[in-house]
Amino acid sequence: MIKPEPRILTVAVFTALMSLFLFAPKASALNDCKNVHGVMRITNNLDGTTSGTISKSGRLDGSTQSMFTSGFTPTPEPLTFSFTDDLSVITSEGILVTHNVGIFDTAHGLFTAINRIDPNLSSGEFAAATGVLYVNGSTADGINLRAALTGSVCFAD
Repeated sequence: MIKPEPRILTVAVFTALMSLFLFAPKASALNDCKNVHGVMRITNNLDGTTSGTISKSGRLDGSTQSMFTSGFTPTPEPLTFSFTDDLSVITSEGILVTHNVGIFDTAHGLFTAINRIDPNLSSGEFAAATGVLYVNGSTADGINLRAALTGSVCFAD
């Protein structure tokens, strides 16, 4: 059996340990996650955009703007469509930007979306933030929408 030279073994162990420290997520960033619970009121501007407000959510209270990045795509369910959009939440602490994938049930006026936070486009207090928000809501007329906002935002150092 060939034994490795002690110096090579030491370098290998040192390199392995350093890679754990260099590439592991920062513990402080992981510990600074805040749960989100709020209410969204949204208006479909009928031009590929929406605008609205978020309330009762603390740090995310503010105005919203979104732009659809796809048309409505049919699903196997005849009156249900998928869509994508980008959302900006403008607050007194900065701007949080998310990229979203949603489903809209036109027969019942129900919608839901998974909103992934973009750490590179968000700014101010939200610069480098990560996390996922969930939007679940309804509309009676396709123009005025109300939704519950939940999820978490993990703030960077």
